[in-house]
Amino acid sequence: MQYVVTNSQMKEAERRCDQSGISYYQMMENAGTRCAEFLMELLPENTRTVVMCGSGNNGGDGLVIARLLREHGRSVSVLLASGTPRTTDAAENLARLPIGTLVYSAEQYREAFRYAGCVVDCIYGTGFHGSLREKPVAILRTANHCAVRVAVDIPSGVNSDTGELDEHCFRPTHTLVIAAMKAGLLNAPASDILGEVRIMDIGIGEHCYEGNHVAFLTDDSLRRPFPPHGRNTHKGTFGRLVGFAGSLCYNGAAYMCASSALRSGVGLYFAACPVSAVKIIAAGLHEAVYVPLPETPDGFVDVDSAVLEEIVLPKFDMASAVIVGCGLGNSENTHRLTEFVIRRAACPVIIDADGINSIAGNIDVLKERTGDTILTPHPLEFSRITGLSVAQIQSDRLNAAKGFAQEYGVTLLLKGADTVIAAPDGRACVNSRACSGLSKGGSGDVLTGIIGAFTAQGVEPFRAACAGAYCHWKAADILCARMPAESILPTDIIAALPEVYSQK
Repeated sequence: MQYVVTNSQMKEAERRCDQSGISYYQMMENAGTRCAEFLMELLPENTRTVVMCGSGNNGGDGLVIARLLREHGRSVSVLLASGTPRTTDAAENLARLPIGTLVYSAEQYREAFRYAGCVVDCIYGTGFHGSLREKPVAILRTANHCAVRVAVDIPSGVNSDTGELDEHCFRPTHTLVIAAMKAGLLNAPASDILGEVRIMDIGIGEHCYEGNHVAFLTDDSLRRPFPPHGRNTHKGTFGRLVGFAGSLCYNGAAYMCASSALRSGVGLYFAACPVSAVKIIAAGLHEAVYVPLPETPDGFVDVDSAVLEEIVLPKFDMASAVIVGCGLGNSENTHRLTEFVIRRAACPVIIDADGINSIAGNIDVLKERTGDTILTPHPLEFSRITGLSVAQIQSDRLNAAKGFAQEYGVTLLLKGADTVIAAPDGRACVNSRACSGLSKGGSGDVLTGIIGAFTAQGVEPFRAACAGAYCHWKAADILCARMPAESILPTDIIAALPEVYSQK
Protein backbone atom coordinates (compact mmCIF):
# COMPACT_ATOMS: atom_id res chain seq x y z
CA MET A 1 0.00 0.00 0.00
CA GLN A 2 1.12 3.55 -0.68
CA TYR A 3 0.29 6.57 1.45
CA VAL A 4 -0.43 10.28 1.28
CA VAL A 5 1.62 12.17 3.86
CA THR A 6 2.40 15.61 5.19
CA ASN A 7 5.99 16.74 5.57
CA SER A 8 6.01 15.87 9.29
CA GLN A 9 4.46 12.44 8.64
CA MET A 10 7.12 11.71 6.03
CA LYS A 11 9.90 12.64 8.44
CA GLU A 12 8.39 10.36 11.08
CA ALA A 13 8.15 7.46 8.60
CA GLU A 14 11.81 7.96 7.64
CA ARG A 15 12.81 8.03 11.33
CA ARG A 16 10.99 4.75 11.96
CA CYS A 17 12.56 3.23 8.85
CA ASP A 18 16.02 4.26 10.07
CA GLN A 19 15.34 2.69 13.46
CA SER A 20 14.13 -0.52 11.82
CA GLY A 21 17.42 -1.03 9.99
CA ILE A 22 17.30 0.91 6.73
CA SER A 23 19.52 3.95 7.28
CA TYR A 24 18.91 7.44 5.97
CA TYR A 25 21.93 6.94 3.73
CA GLN A 26 20.44 3.74 2.27
CA MET A 27 17.10 5.48 1.71
CA MET A 28 18.97 8.19 -0.22
CA GLU A 29 20.72 5.52 -2.27
CA ASN A 30 17.43 3.75 -2.95
CA ALA A 31 15.74 7.01 -3.99
CA GLY A 32 18.56 7.95 -6.35
CA THR A 33 18.64 4.44 -7.81
CA ARG A 34 14.92 4.36 -8.60
CA CYS A 35 15.07 7.80 -10.20
CA ALA A 36 18.18 6.98 -12.23
CA GLU A 37 16.50 3.82 -13.52
CA PHE A 38 13.51 5.87 -14.62
CA LEU A 39 15.72 8.41 -16.40
CA MET A 40 17.70 5.74 -18.24
CA GLU A 41 14.46 4.23 -19.47
CA LEU A 42 13.02 7.62 -20.42
CA LEU A 43 15.96 9.28 -22.18
CA PRO A 44 17.94 8.42 -25.31
CA GLU A 45 21.49 7.42 -24.41
CA ASN A 46 23.03 10.57 -25.91
CA THR A 47 20.88 12.99 -23.87
CA ARG A 48 22.89 15.48 -21.85
CA THR A 49 21.39 15.69 -18.37
CA VAL A 50 21.91 18.40 -15.75
CA VAL A 51 21.10 17.48 -12.13
CA MET A 52 20.34 20.56 -10.03
CA CYS A 53 21.25 19.83 -6.40
CA GLY A 54 20.37 21.75 -3.28
CA SER A 55 22.39 21.63 -0.07
CA GLY A 56 20.09 19.21 1.77
CA ASN A 57 19.08 15.58 1.38
CA ASN A 58 17.02 16.22 -1.75
CA GLY A 59 20.30 17.39 -3.25
CA GLY A 60 21.86 14.17 -1.96
CA ASP A 61 19.27 12.20 -3.95
CA GLY A 62 20.36 14.17 -7.00
CA LEU A 63 24.03 13.37 -6.43
CA VAL A 64 23.20 9.66 -6.32
CA ILE A 65 21.30 10.06 -9.58
CA ALA A 66 24.25 11.82 -11.21
CA ARG A 67 26.71 9.17 -10.02
CA LEU A 68 24.62 6.28 -11.32
CA LEU A 69 23.93 7.93 -14.67
CA ARG A 70 27.66 8.58 -15.10
CA GLU A 71 28.51 4.99 -14.14
CA HIS A 72 26.16 3.80 -16.89
CA GLY A 73 27.91 5.92 -19.49
CA ARG A 74 25.37 8.74 -19.64
CA SER A 75 26.30 12.38 -20.23
CA VAL A 76 25.55 14.10 -16.93
CA SER A 77 26.71 17.15 -14.99
CA VAL A 78 25.87 18.56 -11.56
CA LEU A 79 24.77 22.09 -10.75
CA LEU A 80 25.24 22.95 -7.06
CA ALA A 81 22.37 25.41 -6.98
CA SER A 82 22.64 26.13 -3.24
CA GLY A 83 26.35 25.66 -2.65
CA THR A 84 28.05 22.59 -1.22
CA PRO A 85 26.02 20.01 0.75
CA ARG A 86 25.21 20.73 4.38
CA THR A 87 24.17 17.20 5.39
CA THR A 88 26.60 14.37 6.02
CA ASP A 89 24.90 11.92 3.62
CA ALA A 90 24.73 14.44 0.78
CA ALA A 91 28.37 15.45 1.30
CA GLU A 92 29.44 11.81 1.12
CA ASN A 93 27.61 11.37 -2.16
CA LEU A 94 29.27 14.46 -3.60
CA ALA A 95 32.61 12.86 -2.79
CA ARG A 96 31.51 9.65 -4.54
CA LEU A 97 30.93 11.31 -7.91
CA PRO A 98 33.10 9.60 -10.58
CA ILE A 99 36.26 11.40 -11.54
CA GLY A 100 35.63 13.71 -14.45
CA THR A 101 32.01 14.52 -13.56
CA LEU A 102 31.41 18.18 -14.38
CA VAL A 103 30.28 20.10 -11.30
CA TYR A 104 29.09 23.71 -11.70
CA SER A 105 28.48 26.39 -9.12
CA ALA A 106 25.25 28.38 -9.02
CA GLU A 107 27.03 31.27 -10.72
CA GLN A 108 27.89 28.99 -13.67
CA TYR A 109 24.28 27.92 -14.35
CA ARG A 110 24.17 29.28 -17.92
CA GLU A 111 27.21 27.21 -18.85
CA ALA A 112 25.76 24.17 -17.10
CA PHE A 113 22.58 24.27 -19.18
CA ARG A 114 24.36 24.62 -22.52
CA TYR A 115 23.17 21.80 -24.81
CA ALA A 116 21.15 20.17 -21.97
CA GLY A 117 18.25 17.99 -23.11
CA CYS A 118 17.07 17.06 -19.63
CA VAL A 119 17.19 18.78 -16.26
CA VAL A 120 16.58 17.02 -12.94
CA ASP A 121 15.37 19.19 -10.06
CA CYS A 122 16.72 18.20 -6.63
CA ILE A 123 17.08 21.66 -5.09
CA TYR A 124 14.50 22.06 -2.32
CA GLY A 125 12.38 18.94 -1.81
CA THR A 126 9.76 18.99 0.95
CA GLY A 127 11.43 21.72 2.98
CA PHE A 128 10.37 24.63 0.78
CA HIS A 129 7.94 27.29 1.99
CA GLY A 130 7.54 30.96 1.32
CA SER A 131 9.09 32.54 -1.76
CA LEU A 132 12.06 31.73 -3.97
CA ARG A 133 15.14 33.93 -3.75
CA GLU A 134 16.64 35.78 -6.69
CA LYS A 135 19.39 33.26 -7.57
CA PRO A 136 17.14 30.15 -7.63
CA VAL A 137 14.61 32.08 -9.69
CA ALA A 138 17.22 32.76 -12.37
CA ILE A 139 18.30 29.10 -12.38
CA LEU A 140 14.74 27.74 -12.51
CA ARG A 141 13.72 30.18 -15.23
CA THR A 142 16.47 28.75 -17.43
CA ALA A 143 15.76 25.15 -16.38
CA ASN A 144 12.11 25.49 -17.40
CA HIS A 145 13.19 25.90 -21.03
CA CYS A 146 14.62 22.35 -21.16
CA ALA A 147 12.63 19.86 -23.19
CA VAL A 148 12.53 17.19 -20.45
CA ARG A 149 12.15 18.42 -16.86
CA VAL A 150 12.10 15.92 -14.00
CA ALA A 151 11.30 16.90 -10.41
CA VAL A 152 12.49 14.57 -7.67
CA ASP A 153 9.90 14.37 -4.88
CA ILE A 154 8.67 17.99 -5.06
CA PRO A 155 9.17 20.63 -7.76
CA SER A 156 11.30 23.41 -6.31
CA GLY A 157 9.11 26.32 -5.29
CA VAL A 158 6.13 24.14 -4.26
CA ASN A 159 4.93 23.76 -0.67
CA SER A 160 4.58 20.01 -0.08
CA ASP A 161 1.89 20.43 2.59
CA THR A 162 -0.39 23.04 1.01
CA GLY A 163 0.20 22.91 -2.74
CA GLU A 164 0.97 26.63 -2.84
CA LEU A 165 3.68 27.57 -5.29
CA ASP A 166 5.96 30.41 -6.18
CA GLU A 167 5.21 31.83 -9.61
CA HIS A 168 8.81 31.06 -10.65
CA CYS A 169 8.72 27.42 -9.51
CA PHE A 170 10.10 24.48 -11.46
CA ARG A 171 7.51 23.15 -13.91
CA PRO A 172 8.25 19.50 -14.60
CA THR A 173 7.21 17.21 -17.40
CA HIS A 174 7.62 14.35 -14.89
CA THR A 175 7.45 14.28 -11.08
CA LEU A 176 9.08 11.35 -9.27
CA VAL A 177 7.55 11.34 -5.80
CA ILE A 178 9.76 9.64 -3.24
CA ALA A 179 8.23 6.92 -1.00
CA ALA A 180 4.76 8.41 -0.49
CA MET A 181 2.49 10.97 -2.14
CA LYS A 182 2.87 14.40 -0.58
CA ALA A 183 -0.47 15.89 0.46
CA GLY A 184 0.19 19.27 -1.15
CA LEU A 185 0.63 17.71 -4.59
CA LEU A 186 -3.07 16.80 -4.56
CA ASN A 187 -4.07 20.44 -4.26
CA ALA A 188 -4.33 23.20 -6.81
CA PRO A 189 -2.34 24.97 -8.04
CA ALA A 190 0.47 22.42 -7.53
CA SER A 191 -1.60 19.54 -8.94
CA ASP A 192 -1.85 21.38 -12.26
CA ILE A 193 1.90 21.59 -12.96
CA LEU A 194 3.27 18.14 -12.09
CA GLY A 195 3.25 16.48 -15.50
CA GLU A 196 3.40 12.68 -15.32
CA VAL A 197 3.55 11.52 -11.68
CA ARG A 198 5.34 8.37 -10.51
CA ILE A 199 5.80 7.18 -6.92
CA MET A 200 9.21 5.64 -6.25
CA ASP A 201 9.41 2.87 -3.66
CA ILE A 202 12.54 3.25 -1.53
CA GLY A 203 11.92 0.44 0.93
CA ILE A 204 10.00 2.20 3.71
CA GLY A 205 7.71 -0.49 5.14
CA GLU A 206 4.01 -0.09 5.96
CA HIS A 207 4.73 -0.24 9.68
CA CYS A 208 6.60 3.05 9.35
CA TYR A 209 3.33 4.76 8.39
CA GLU A 210 1.42 3.48 11.41
CA GLY A 211 -1.33 5.94 12.32
CA ASN A 212 -1.58 7.35 8.82
CA HIS A 213 -5.10 6.76 7.49
CA VAL A 214 -4.70 8.19 3.99
CA ALA A 215 -3.79 5.62 1.34
CA PHE A 216 -2.95 5.95 -2.33
CA LEU A 217 -4.66 3.59 -4.76
CA THR A 218 -2.29 1.33 -6.67
CA ASP A 219 -2.66 -1.37 -9.30
CA ASP A 220 -2.44 -3.97 -6.57
CA SER A 221 -5.17 -2.37 -4.48
CA LEU A 222 -8.55 -3.22 -5.83
CA ARG A 223 -8.43 -5.00 -9.17
CA ARG A 224 -11.21 -7.46 -8.46
CA PRO A 225 -13.45 -6.21 -5.66
CA PHE A 226 -16.21 -8.81 -5.85
CA PRO A 227 -16.95 -10.75 -2.67
CA PRO A 228 -16.40 -14.52 -2.87
CA HIS A 229 -19.34 -16.74 -3.79
CA GLY A 230 -19.82 -20.48 -3.63
CA ARG A 231 -21.33 -22.75 -6.28
CA ASN A 232 -24.92 -22.51 -5.10
CA THR A 233 -25.67 -18.99 -6.25
CA HIS A 234 -28.60 -17.25 -7.92
CA LYS A 235 -29.38 -13.72 -9.06
CA GLY A 236 -30.32 -12.65 -5.56
CA THR A 237 -26.91 -13.74 -4.29
CA PHE A 238 -25.32 -10.94 -6.30
CA GLY A 239 -27.44 -8.18 -4.86
CA ARG A 240 -30.49 -6.14 -5.81
CA LEU A 241 -29.81 -2.56 -6.86
CA VAL A 242 -32.59 -0.02 -7.33
CA GLY A 243 -31.72 3.04 -9.40
CA PHE A 244 -33.92 6.13 -9.30
CA ALA A 245 -32.43 7.76 -12.37
CA GLY A 246 -33.19 9.27 -15.74
CA SER A 247 -35.81 11.38 -17.47
CA LEU A 248 -37.00 11.94 -21.03
CA CYS A 249 -34.20 14.48 -21.61
CA TYR A 250 -31.53 12.49 -19.71
CA ASN A 251 -32.48 8.90 -20.44
CA GLY A 252 -28.83 8.14 -21.26
CA ALA A 253 -27.87 8.74 -17.63
CA ALA A 254 -30.20 5.99 -16.49
CA TYR A 255 -29.03 3.67 -19.26
CA MET A 256 -25.33 4.09 -18.45
CA CYS A 257 -25.86 3.78 -14.72
CA ALA A 258 -27.85 0.56 -15.15
CA SER A 259 -25.56 -0.92 -17.78
CA SER A 260 -22.36 -0.30 -15.78
CA ALA A 261 -23.99 -1.78 -12.68
CA LEU A 262 -24.95 -4.95 -14.54
CA ARG A 263 -21.45 -5.20 -16.03
CA SER A 264 -20.11 -4.88 -12.48
CA GLY A 265 -21.76 -7.98 -11.13
CA VAL A 266 -25.09 -6.95 -9.61
CA GLY A 267 -27.67 -9.74 -9.88
CA LEU A 268 -30.79 -7.61 -10.35
CA TYR A 269 -31.05 -3.98 -11.39
CA PHE A 270 -34.38 -2.21 -10.99
CA ALA A 271 -34.51 0.88 -13.22
CA ALA A 272 -37.02 3.26 -11.66
CA CYS A 273 -37.59 5.90 -14.35
CA PRO A 274 -40.31 8.12 -15.78
CA VAL A 275 -42.57 6.21 -18.17
CA SER A 276 -41.26 7.90 -21.32
CA ALA A 277 -37.64 7.13 -20.33
CA VAL A 278 -38.45 3.47 -19.69
CA LYS A 279 -39.71 3.10 -23.27
CA ILE A 280 -36.42 4.42 -24.64
CA ILE A 281 -34.01 2.66 -22.29
CA ALA A 282 -35.70 -0.74 -22.44
CA ALA A 283 -35.20 -0.85 -26.21
CA GLY A 284 -31.42 -1.03 -25.70
CA LEU A 285 -31.06 -2.63 -22.27
CA HIS A 286 -32.95 -5.88 -21.85
CA GLU A 287 -31.30 -7.10 -18.62
CA ALA A 288 -32.85 -4.53 -16.26
CA VAL A 289 -36.18 -4.78 -14.47
CA TYR A 290 -38.17 -1.61 -15.09
CA VAL A 291 -40.22 0.35 -12.57
CA PRO A 292 -42.19 3.01 -14.49
CA LEU A 293 -42.75 6.16 -12.47
CA PRO A 294 -45.34 8.90 -13.08
CA GLU A 295 -43.98 11.85 -15.01
CA THR A 296 -44.51 15.54 -15.60
CA PRO A 297 -45.52 16.79 -19.07
CA ASP A 298 -41.84 17.41 -19.88
CA GLY A 299 -40.80 13.87 -18.93
CA PHE A 300 -39.34 14.23 -15.43
CA VAL A 301 -40.41 12.21 -12.38
CA ASP A 302 -43.63 13.30 -10.70
CA VAL A 303 -43.78 11.89 -7.19
CA ASP A 304 -46.40 12.86 -4.67
CA SER A 305 -46.79 11.28 -1.24
CA ALA A 306 -48.96 8.46 -2.62
CA VAL A 307 -46.34 7.50 -5.23
CA LEU A 308 -43.59 7.59 -2.62
CA GLU A 309 -45.48 5.35 -0.22
CA GLU A 310 -47.06 2.94 -2.73
CA ILE A 311 -44.38 2.60 -5.46
CA VAL A 312 -41.04 3.83 -4.09
CA LEU A 313 -41.13 2.57 -0.49
CA PRO A 314 -41.77 -1.13 -1.34
CA LYS A 315 -38.59 -1.16 -3.41
CA PHE A 316 -36.53 -0.43 -0.30
CA ASP A 317 -37.61 -3.69 1.33
CA MET A 318 -36.08 -5.84 -1.39
CA ALA A 319 -33.08 -3.63 -2.28
CA SER A 320 -29.55 -4.29 -1.03
CA ALA A 321 -28.56 -0.79 -2.24
CA VAL A 322 -30.26 2.25 -3.81
CA ILE A 323 -28.99 4.85 -6.27
CA VAL A 324 -30.66 8.24 -6.61
CA GLY A 325 -29.87 11.24 -8.76
CA CYS A 326 -28.42 10.39 -12.18
CA GLY A 327 -30.34 12.34 -14.83
CA LEU A 328 -33.38 13.03 -12.65
CA GLY A 329 -33.28 16.78 -13.31
CA ASN A 330 -33.16 19.60 -10.82
CA SER A 331 -36.75 19.95 -9.62
CA GLU A 332 -38.89 19.89 -6.52
CA ASN A 333 -39.85 16.31 -7.41
CA THR A 334 -36.20 15.26 -7.40
CA HIS A 335 -35.75 17.00 -4.06
CA ARG A 336 -38.79 15.21 -2.63
CA LEU A 337 -37.67 11.81 -3.94
CA THR A 338 -34.07 12.19 -2.75
CA GLU A 339 -35.05 13.20 0.76
CA PHE A 340 -37.54 10.30 0.92
CA VAL A 341 -34.78 7.86 -0.07
CA ILE A 342 -32.38 9.34 2.48
CA ARG A 343 -34.91 9.14 5.33
CA ARG A 344 -36.59 5.83 4.58
CA ALA A 345 -34.10 3.47 2.88
CA ALA A 346 -32.32 1.31 5.46
CA CYS A 347 -29.89 -0.16 2.92
CA PRO A 348 -26.83 1.73 1.59
CA VAL A 349 -27.71 4.73 -0.59
CA ILE A 350 -25.53 6.22 -3.35
CA ILE A 351 -26.39 9.86 -4.15
CA ASP A 352 -25.10 11.44 -7.35
CA ALA A 353 -25.61 14.44 -9.62
CA ASP A 354 -29.14 15.87 -9.34
CA GLY A 355 -29.65 14.01 -6.08
CA ILE A 356 -26.74 15.96 -4.59
CA ASN A 357 -27.90 19.26 -6.06
CA SER A 358 -31.42 18.72 -4.74
CA ILE A 359 -30.34 18.58 -1.09
CA ALA A 360 -27.95 21.52 -1.25
CA GLY A 361 -30.46 23.66 0.62
CA ASN A 362 -31.05 21.02 3.30
CA ILE A 363 -27.78 19.15 3.65
CA ASP A 364 -28.47 18.31 7.29
CA VAL A 365 -30.98 15.73 6.07
CA LEU A 366 -27.96 13.45 5.73
CA LYS A 367 -27.68 13.40 9.51
CA GLU A 368 -31.09 11.72 9.66
CA ARG A 369 -29.71 8.68 7.85
CA THR A 370 -29.57 5.39 9.71
CA GLY A 371 -27.88 3.40 6.92
CA ASP A 372 -24.66 3.85 4.96
CA THR A 373 -24.46 6.71 2.46
CA ILE A 374 -22.11 7.42 -0.44
CA LEU A 375 -22.00 10.82 -2.17
CA THR A 376 -20.15 11.29 -5.49
CA PRO A 377 -19.94 15.03 -6.25
CA HIS A 378 -17.67 16.84 -8.67
CA PRO A 379 -16.14 20.07 -7.28
CA LEU A 380 -19.05 22.31 -8.36
CA GLU A 381 -21.64 19.99 -6.80
CA PHE A 382 -19.50 19.79 -3.67
CA SER A 383 -19.38 23.59 -3.63
CA ARG A 384 -23.18 23.72 -3.63
CA ILE A 385 -23.55 21.46 -0.60
CA THR A 386 -20.69 22.91 1.44
CA GLY A 387 -20.81 26.62 0.65
CA LEU A 388 -17.10 26.53 -0.17
CA SER A 389 -15.94 27.98 -3.47
CA VAL A 390 -14.54 25.62 -6.08
CA ALA A 391 -11.17 27.33 -5.62
CA GLN A 392 -11.26 26.67 -1.87
CA ILE A 393 -12.11 23.01 -2.47
CA GLN A 394 -9.41 22.52 -5.08
CA SER A 395 -6.81 24.12 -2.84
CA ASP A 396 -7.30 21.45 -0.15
CA ARG A 397 -9.28 18.58 -1.64
CA LEU A 398 -8.18 15.98 0.86
CA ASN A 399 -9.14 17.86 4.01
CA ALA A 400 -12.32 19.23 2.47
CA ALA A 401 -13.49 15.70 1.68
CA LYS A 402 -12.39 14.25 5.01
CA GLY A 403 -14.06 17.01 7.00
CA PHE A 404 -17.39 16.62 5.22
CA ALA A 405 -17.38 12.82 5.48
CA GLN A 406 -16.78 12.95 9.22
CA GLU A 407 -19.27 15.74 9.90
CA TYR A 408 -22.15 14.10 8.02
CA GLY A 409 -21.29 10.45 8.59
CA VAL A 410 -21.01 9.59 4.89
CA THR A 411 -18.52 8.16 2.44
CA LEU A 412 -17.59 10.96 0.07
CA LEU A 413 -16.02 10.51 -3.37
CA LEU A 414 -14.82 13.90 -4.60
CA LYS A 415 -14.26 13.55 -8.35
CA GLY A 416 -11.32 15.06 -10.19
CA ALA A 417 -7.86 14.27 -11.52
CA ASP A 418 -6.96 13.34 -7.94
CA THR A 419 -10.15 11.63 -6.82
CA VAL A 420 -10.45 11.65 -3.04
CA ILE A 421 -12.50 9.02 -1.21
CA ALA A 422 -13.14 9.77 2.46
CA ALA A 423 -14.88 7.63 5.07
CA PRO A 424 -16.75 8.84 8.16
CA ASP A 425 -14.16 7.17 10.42
CA GLY A 426 -11.31 9.34 9.09
CA ARG A 427 -9.89 6.94 6.51
CA ALA A 428 -9.16 8.36 3.06
CA CYS A 429 -7.86 7.12 -0.26
CA VAL A 430 -6.63 9.02 -3.30
CA ASN A 431 -6.70 7.87 -6.90
CA SER A 432 -4.28 10.18 -8.67
CA ARG A 433 -4.55 8.43 -12.02
CA ALA A 434 -6.12 10.88 -14.45
CA CYS A 435 -7.44 10.20 -17.93
CA SER A 436 -8.98 12.83 -20.17
CA GLY A 437 -11.07 10.04 -21.69
CA LEU A 438 -13.30 10.30 -18.62
CA SER A 439 -14.06 13.97 -19.31
CA LYS A 440 -17.40 13.43 -21.03
CA GLY A 441 -20.99 13.72 -19.91
CA GLY A 442 -22.19 10.34 -18.70
CA SER A 443 -18.86 9.26 -17.23
CA GLY A 444 -20.10 10.03 -13.72
CA ASP A 445 -23.23 7.92 -14.31
CA VAL A 446 -21.00 4.98 -15.21
CA LEU A 447 -19.00 5.45 -12.00
CA THR A 448 -22.16 5.60 -9.90
CA GLY A 449 -23.42 2.35 -11.42
CA ILE A 450 -20.11 0.59 -10.66
CA ILE A 451 -20.10 1.76 -7.03
CA GLY A 452 -23.76 0.87 -6.65
CA ALA A 453 -23.13 -2.66 -7.94
CA PHE A 454 -20.24 -3.26 -5.56
CA THR A 455 -22.25 -1.91 -2.63
CA ALA A 456 -25.30 -4.02 -3.53
CA GLN A 457 -23.08 -7.12 -3.47
CA GLY A 458 -22.09 -6.39 0.12
CA VAL A 459 -18.81 -4.55 -0.35
CA GLU A 460 -18.22 -2.09 2.49
CA PRO A 461 -19.05 1.47 1.24
CA PHE A 462 -15.56 2.94 1.54
CA ARG A 463 -13.99 -0.02 -0.25
CA ALA A 464 -16.78 0.04 -2.85
CA ALA A 465 -16.08 3.71 -3.62
CA CYS A 466 -12.31 3.13 -3.78
CA ALA A 467 -12.76 0.10 -6.03
CA GLY A 468 -15.21 1.99 -8.21
CA ALA A 469 -12.79 4.89 -8.71
CA TYR A 470 -9.98 2.50 -9.57
CA CYS A 471 -11.96 0.30 -11.99
CA HIS A 472 -13.51 3.33 -13.70
CA TRP A 473 -10.05 4.80 -14.36
CA LYS A 474 -8.53 1.45 -15.31
CA ALA A 475 -11.13 0.88 -18.01
CA ALA A 476 -10.28 4.27 -19.51
CA ASP A 477 -6.57 3.50 -19.26
CA ILE A 478 -7.05 0.26 -21.20
CA LEU A 479 -8.94 2.12 -23.91
CA CYS A 480 -6.29 4.85 -24.16
CA ALA A 481 -3.89 2.20 -25.47
CA ARG A 482 -6.27 1.62 -28.40
CA MET A 483 -7.69 5.00 -29.29
CA PRO A 484 -7.22 8.71 -28.61
CA ALA A 485 -8.52 9.70 -25.21
CA GLU A 486 -10.73 12.29 -26.91
CA SER A 487 -12.59 9.51 -28.75
CA ILE A 488 -13.54 7.49 -25.66
CA LEU A 489 -17.26 7.40 -24.85
CA PRO A 490 -18.81 6.45 -21.51
CA THR A 491 -20.34 3.40 -23.17
CA ASP A 492 -16.82 2.37 -24.23
CA ILE A 493 -15.87 2.47 -20.55
CA ILE A 494 -18.72 0.08 -19.75
CA ALA A 495 -17.64 -2.28 -22.53
CA ALA A 496 -14.07 -2.33 -21.17
CA LEU A 497 -15.07 -3.20 -17.59
CA PRO A 498 -14.89 -6.99 -18.11
CA GLU A 499 -11.21 -6.59 -19.04
CA VAL A 500 -10.59 -4.75 -15.77
CA TYR A 501 -12.36 -7.42 -13.75
CA SER A 502 -10.53 -10.21 -15.58
CA GLN A 503 -7.10 -8.97 -14.50
CA LYS A 504 -5.49 -10.97 -11.75
